Amino acid sequence: MKDSVLSLDIYAWLKENKEKMEGAYIKKIYQIGEREFLFKIYKEENLPLYINLDGFIFFKEFETPQTPSMFAMYLRKRFSNKKILSVEQLNFDRIIKISMGEYELVIELFGGGNLIVVKDGIIEKAYYEREWRHRSTMRGESYEPPPSKYNPLIDGDKICEIINQEKKGVVRTIALSYNLGRYAEEVCHRAKVDKNKKEIGEEECERIKMAMKEIFRFDGCYLYGDFFSPVELKHRDDLVEKGDNFNDCVARYFSWITRGKEESIKYVRILEEQRKKIEEFKNEEKRFRRIGDTIYSHFQEIENLLKSARESRVDYDRKRRKIKVKFEGEEFELNVNKSVGENAGEFYSKAKKMKEKIEGAMKAIREIEEKMKKEEKREEKKKRKTRARFWFEKYRWFISSEDILVIAGRDAKTNEEVVKKHLGDKDLYMHADIHGAPSVVIKSEGKKIGEKTLEEAAQFAVSMSKAWNAGFGNLSAYWVYPSQVSKMGESGEYVPRGAWVVHGKRNYIHKIPLKLAVGEIEYRKTKLVMCGPVSAVKSRAERYVVIVPGDMKKEMFAKKIAKIFDED
Repeated sequence: MKDSVLSLDIYAWLKENKEKMEGAYIKKIYQIGEREFLFKIYKEENLPLYINLDGFIFFKEFETPQTPSMFAMYLRKRFSNKKILSVEQLNFDRIIKISMGEYELVIELFGGGNLIVVKDGIIEKAYYEREWRHRSTMRGESYEPPPSKYNPLIDGDKICEIINQEKKGVVRTIALSYNLGRYAEEVCHRAKVDKNKKEIGEEECERIKMAMKEIFRFDGCYLYGDFFSPVELKHRDDLVEKGDNFNDCVARYFSWITRGKEESIKYVRILEEQRKKIEEFKNEEKRFRRIGDTIYSHFQEIENLLKSARESRVDYDRKRRKIKVKFEGEEFELNVNKSVGENAGEFYSKAKKMKEKIEGAMKAIREIEEKMKKEEKREEKKKRKTRARFWFEKYRWFISSEDILVIAGRDAKTNEEVVKKHLGDKDLYMHADIHGAPSVVIKSEGKKIGEKTLEEAAQFAVSMSKAWNAGFGNLSAYWVYPSQVSKMGESGEYVPRGAWVVHGKRNYIHKIPLKLAVGEIEYRKTKLVMCGPVSAVKSRAERYVVIVPGDMKKEMFAKKIAKIFDED
């Protein structure tokens, strides 16, 4: 399966979950798919361990079958109520070994994947029995993992020597010889080294060693458009969401890429059945038409046979009134009570029925293909709705014409958050000059905040305030520096949740019109519907709708906008 777990992912997942598993007891084991297993284990809580031999492992509950498979029964006999003594990754590879005394369960998540039961070092049973030149997973053989090259945790100091020795390029050596796969790109980026270089110097060598150590400093989980990572990938600019729990991130990504798979499989099977039927109907149509032609080409002979049968001079099935004949290698039956022409006509009628069946099957295929197209569109909508969300989508937000992110609170809780969590030293704070307006934070993110962004943030602040429902035409707003915003009011003054006190000089922007636009934009390879100042939306969206205060109810307006942008 594309973008399954890599060795670094398994290392990170075990670092996060090893303690949960060690000391736990295996309660139930299910085979929930051809290559999918669910181990229900218990320590302080129930933990459903999902294993997909296509390359995924994480904790998540799945529906279980009522009847266990033969392999699941075998696993239950060996491991039910057994205590997990240790869990480890073998040779920094995509292999996890779960030890339970004399028995071990080896989970291989590379190639075709495998589950291998090992007793005292000898393979007792493997889900897939295979043999290679260097190893075997056959019953009775000693279990040996695939030969490994270098472990980045042990052989990190040899990296420069290996790169210069192998001369296949920095990124290829790190990816293949050190088993880091796609993370090799990140190492090169952090080390500021040309990834295609065949040889490196001492200074570059030290930077590579440092970068390799850095990617093992995990800080949660980063979900990108096409895979996940336990460490931030600084060479990528398509981060979708950052989370605290790596297991949840992997589970969410797996759900994301497999959504709609079962429905697609069902349709594919139906299509295959219909196409097989069409082939059968075509063959039958040709055969029946050929028999009709054969009857006419042997008219006199067949007429004589029918006459002899009616006069009982030849044997035939008297109950069914059928005589079996063979002409031109084709064996078929004739109705004794019918003429030659009528018999031929019967076969032509059968050919016509086959043709009608072909047309019916082709119509069914067209209908299924149409359903599949609709399903694909529906799934695309679901992906847009249920994709992992960017962190700022929790708030009101827009991206300015100058490519600056602006966020605002939706309520008291998020008003508190945008300032507490997201107002950095180089950011700016904006607020409409009216009570009941949201706190607006202009995120610099290392960029210069220009006049255009200030004007757009001011328009955003006034348009998102109570002035919109009150029907105001224009309003003022002001901006200040982060150091001027605090929870410290006048002596003894109570500052409620979501409210902030601004000290010192306020930089006002006057006569700001209450006007916004809604348009579909692309942000980090993801399509988003953005609501913001007209100039900001116009600079990014090919199509957009301008909105001003009016009498339309929010619900009706939301439905109209959803219809325009094909959103639910």
